Amino acid sequence: MARTKIKTAGFIVNFQAHLDNVMNGLKAVEEDFDEALQRLLIKSSGHIQLSKKLGEISLMTDFLKNQGSSENPAEIKNLIKALKKKVYESVELLMGQVQKSMIKAVESLAETQEGIVMVGKLHKLLKTLERLERVIEE
Repeated sequence: MARTKIKTAGFIVNFQAHLDNVMNGLKAVEEDFDEALQRLLIKSSGHIQLSKKLGEISLMTDFLKNQGSSENPAEIKNLIKALKKKVYESVELLMGQVQKSMIKAVESLAETQEGIVMVGKLHKLLKTLERLERVIEE
């Protein structure tokens, strides 16, 4: 009977260790996924800003087109200056995105490595689950 209790205690400890490994593996994959998601959110915010700037330029151009001939020359000149400013802001925003893209190109190998590491972690998780299955079958 004492041997059965020792065997059962060993099984429980082994089982708990495997479950801890599963939880640690899941946490690691979740952290990697959260980091990737955060990078995507940052990238999409730049696209939203650019879209907003282009919309403002479009509205100002339409206004100038419709009202240009009826406005006085000083107001037309101010509208053109405002349009130029918006275009320069858009160029600056785009150049910032181009710079980020260039840095991303350099970082793409690191991102690829992260993906490979995540696959490796998931593979370890599968191996742990397979060991857990064997422990239960014993």
